[in-house]
Order: sequence, then structure tokens, then C-alpha cells
Amino acid sequence: MGLLSFQTSRSGLLTLLGDVLSVQTGVDYNARLRLRLIDKNVSWQALLEFAQEQGVLWALIWSLQRRSLLLPMPASDDANLRHPSLQLVSAYREHLARRQRQRDQLLVLIGGLNRAKLKPLLLKGARLLVAQPDPWVEARDMRDIDLLVRPQDAESAAATLGTMGYAVDDSGAPVDQHLPEMWQIGQPSVVEIHTNALSFSARKLLPTDEIWQRAIPMLAEGCYFFVMPVEWHLLHAILSHQISDRGHIRRILAAKPIWEFTMSVSEVTAEGWLAIAKRMVECGQSDVLGSWIVQAQKLYGLSPPSSVAISPTARAHAAATLANAVLPGWLRQASCIVDEFRFAFARETLAARYRIDVEDVSLATRVRHLKFLRRYYRGRLTSRLFGARSPP
Repeated sequence: MGLLSFQTSRSGLLTLLGDVLSVQTGVDYNARLRLRLIDKNVSWQALLEFAQEQGVLWALIWSLQRRSLLLPMPASDDANLRHPSLQLVSAYREHLARRQRQRDQLLVLIGGLNRAKLKPLLLKGARLLVAQPDPWVEARDMRDIDLLVRPQDAESAAATLGTMGYAVDDSGAPVDQHLPEMWQIGQPSVVEIHTNALSFSARKLLPTDEIWQRAIPMLAEGCYFFVMPVEWHLLHAILSHQISDRGHIRRILAAKPIWEFTMSVSEVTAEGWLAIAKRMVECGQSDVLGSWIVQAQKLYGLSPPSSVAISPTARAHAAATLANAVLPGWLRQASCIVDEFRFAFARETLAARYRIDVEDVSLATRVRHLKFLRRYYRGRLTSRLFGARSPP
């Protein structure tokens, strides 16, 4: 394989992307990166498209700016208007503006819930909007705002959002951990009111009641809410992607959450590492944590915590996941869809989604779900099957 084909291959792009997003820094490291990026065989367009596919485009632009690695501007003013660096900086400003609107939206939501005597717990990216000031968090993109409330407060929370102008979108698939999405015209994000922090397949590893027991109260701009301790917030993210979304079984590289994990681990104490490692060992899922750490090490240069034992099985799984990430999209798509359908029609899944006992799942239940899927993917089935949503 020639240099050009390697630099534009998925393998070459993954390596370069990981090195730009790496926690490694310093003048010498950045100088070596600059030489690689200005090489005539490097396709910036391919790198940007690959980063977008992996969900880390904003992280890439943030890191390029932080390292002063954007391509230099030409002298001509006319050329400047079309220059990729200017376009990237402009797009990033729009991202930051949207993120500020999301933060404003979240604070208004919390304020409304507080007036109804409710204090939500912020899940996933919502926490990073208001409760984690590290510079890198500005590069995190998010679609929805996830708010955890106690089950007995869910109806009141939904009613409160309704009085604030939010409407219910009940066209989505039945989900066992949150109410139907709510949205408001003009707001950047939809809102999910969670009664469980994880889906049924993962919450036995981290029960919602325990999350509430560990919750830390916080105050921001007059708004009261809860967050998880950082190590449990990170574990929640791992379980969400690797167990709830079956990323571990499918060997799907979660480039975005692994980068966020890598950027956050400096806040985890030795006691914190021991606590979450012990939990995963007790649940028989230590290889999930081990593989995740190895992926972060190989992709972004994370220094693995000495207190977490990593088995050969976990290392092999990490290697297989990284290898799978550079396979052709159609092959990854096919493998993912097969597992999706197998899991979607499993008795435990249907019981959780339709809130019935496992013993009551019947052929009629499966037919009901099949009809739902036909309605849900109407007009989009071909693109769904043939790669428009290939997994990252």
C-alpha cells in the first residue's frame, strides 16, 4: 500500500485523527503533527469527513485550534473567503453559539422544574453544559437534554414542561427508561425526562436508586440540580454505550465518548477508580471497562490507571473493536443490523418496551413491534438497510 492510499484509508485516518485528539501535547509533538498534516498526501477533506462520521468533528477543530495546526491563510483576501481554515473557524463559532443556546435552554428548564419543587439529575451532556468548566467541554456536541427525575415526579415534570411550551413527540420507539421526547419550536434540543438512568439491560449494573444515593447537589445561576460524582458519571457513559447500546457486543468504536472519557479521567481519584473497577468485577463486566480503557490508550494516548486490572481478553476485544472501525461501512452496517433485530425481538426487550411480563411476550407482541417498525421506518427502510446510518 502506497503512502497516499494509507493516508486516505480508514486506518490512516483513524490513526491521524486519534493523534490530533490525543492528550499528548508539547512543542515537539505538535511540530510532528504539523508536518504530517501539511504532507501533500494528507486529504483534509477526508479527515474532516471521517471525524464527522465518528462524531468528533468539533473536537477535531477544537484540538487543531488549540495546537495552532489549522492551515495558514493565503495572502489573497478573495482566497481567504473560501479557505478551509476560515470555514472551519466559522462553523465552530456556530457550534459554540448553538451550545450556548443549549445551556440557556437547560437553565430555563431547571428553573421551571425548581419552581415546581423538582430538582433533576443531569445525565450525559447536560452535566457538561453547566457543571464541568474544563475547556474541552465546549467541543462536545449533543442532540438532546437528558434529565433524570424520580418516577413519582415524572408526570409533574412533563406537565411543567408542557406549561413552558413543550410538546410531546410520541412517534418514537417505545423506551423503558424515559418518557416520549418533548420539544419546543425555536429551541436547539429535544428533552428526555428519564425515570431510569439506563435501559433495562444496563441498570442492573448501576441501578437508578443507587445513582440517586450518590447524587451531589449543585447550584448554578440560581438553579438547583444534581450530578453524579465524576467516576460514576464516566461509568454511566460507558454502560450507556457499551451495554445499553450493545457497543461492546457489536465491537463498535465509540470515538466521541471515549475521547470525553480520556479528557475527564484526570479528575478521577485513585479511590474512584477502585470503586468503579470493583463494581465491574462484581457484575462480571470487568472486560467492558478494561477494553474501554485500552481503546482510549491506543487511540488518544490515555495513561491507564494502575488500579484497574486489564485482562488479555479485554485487550483482544479492544484490538478487534479498533480493527472493526476501519472495515467497509456496508459490512459494519450489516453486522449491526443483524444484532439490532435479534435484540429488538428478544423476549426481555419486548417485555421492557411494552411493559409486560416476559412470560406474556407472544407472537402477537412480535407482530405488534414489527408493525411499529414498518411505520417508524416508512420511506427510510432502504437507507436504513444499505448504509445511510452506518455505525461509527
